[in-house]
Amino acid sequence: MSLTRVRLAAALLLASVPLASAAGFSEASFAQVGAQGGAGVWKPVRFWCDTPGRVLALSGAGAGAGTLTQWVGGARSQVGVTVGADDPGAGQVYTPLTFAGRAAPAPGFFVHSSNVENVQDPAYRLTHVSEFRVPAGSFACRYVPQAAVLAATAKHSVIVWDAGGKVTYASRNRDGTPGVMITGGTRATRDGRTEYRWNRGGYGYVLTVGLAGHAGGELRVERAGRTLSRESLLAYSVSTPR
Repeated sequence: MSLTRVRLAAALLLASVPLASAAGFSEASFAQVGAQGGAGVWKPVRFWCDTPGRVLALSGAGAGAGTLTQWVGGARSQVGVTVGADDPGAGQVYTPLTFAGRAAPAPGFFVHSSNVENVQDPAYRLTHVSEFRVPAGSFACRYVPQAAVLAATAKHSVIVWDAGGKVTYASRNRDGTPGVMITGGTRATRDGRTEYRWNRGGYGYVLTVGLAGHAGGELRVERAGRTLSRESLLAYSVSTPR
């Protein structure tokens, strides 16, 4: 499916359902940021960024000590960072970052997010994180304002729309080229985990994401009861009605 057709299908889907509930939504983001025996440990993150070349996540409760985690392919790296106080402007929020021993070129290192397109406004399901500017470079972040789930694996970006009784899945390859798009999915939540499932042409696409206290998830492709592929999520955001 061409990228244009994916965008058109998504636009038609969103046009057919209400953009948001009057009560709005709650957003939670998680990533494999903790180091434990070389494996990732799932923790809440304040910001994360899905780009064609890498995935980035900033953990920490606010101003003060934090950790920047980056994945390039399946390789993960982490570095400590000092997070400054948010600097809000006309529709923008800049969260400054300081890396020990690294001089930042103007206008510095930061995370750029929106104070208009954010989950505090019932019109948006997710907060728009626009850019990470870090020592490795400046990275624009993928964003889908009405997604119920945004997730990233080492190979794919995953989008789930869940509104008006319709559950739709779309994937993009890590390089940004479109993957598949499927409607008619189902959602089931139990024991703090939500499982989304879609079927097409004899293949099953399954996405699991954990909620607070049960973080973690994976993307699977199945056929005839066999798992053909399994990809662990690196980071994800979940938007749920309040």
